[in-house]
Amino acid sequence: MRYWLFMAAAIVTEVIGTVAMKYGAHQGSRAAGLTVMFVMLVLSYTSLAMAIKRIPLAVAYGMWESLGLVLITLCSAWLFAENLTPIKLAAIALIIGGIVLLERGTDEAPARAGDDHAA
Repeated sequence: MRYWLFMAAAIVTEVIGTVAMKYGAHQGSRAAGLTVMFVMLVLSYTSLAMAIKRIPLAVAYGMWESLGLVLITLCSAWLFAENLTPIKLAAIALIIGGIVLLERGTDEAPARAGDDHAA
């Protein structure tokens, strides 16, 4: 379970970092946006590295990129009034379907001795 929390943290921090970059560019505080982006992306990659200790790399990377893309698209529509067209909504549905299929078709890595108490 702990590794899925790292996975969630990796996705959320990636989204925050990317949105901060755009927000900073639009609000005239480019340096602040880039600083938040840098910190969040470092946290995102660190969390992803922790997650792949038990989550297969294909599943973890696929979820990180895909769910990040979905959330960034939704945040862009909400925060920056970017268009959320029917084609984008269909793409989001396909992305989520692909993630589910990828996860269903991949076994979680077995716990190893000494691997953080195999949580």
